[in-house]
Amino acid sequence: MTLSFENHLTNAANVHASEIQLRRGEDGQDSLVAMVRGDAVLMATLDQGAAETFLGQAFAVCDGAESYAPGIGRMMRLTGERLELPKGVSQVLMQFMAAGGARRLVSRISYEGDVCCGSCGGG
Repeated sequence: MTLSFENHLTNAANVHASEIQLRRGEDGQDSLVAMVRGDAVLMATLDQGAAETFLGQAFAVCDGAESYAPGIGRMMRLTGERLELPKGVSQVLMQFMAAGGARRLVSRISYEGDVCCGSCGGG
């Protein structure tokens, strides 16, 4: 059974991960990892179909999301407009990567009380 984006975000927040990354695998399997204190912790291995479903779920919960187009680079934000954020999470900056790179998604998690540098457009 493949867990949803919401479940993975909650699991990552529970260990205070700074990012969730969906990384392309050379064997047709993508790796979903949480970055925890600089270490990549494997959360799941997804085949092509499951990875596309996961990316679609992640895009659908972003603020102002319209239709998802696989392989198109997009910057989105998740602030709780469409999905209740896990306790302690203030926002998630979602970077959907263009086709061909080593990563397909990087989700940067900001926690309540974090100091914003302004680079994400937040305040």
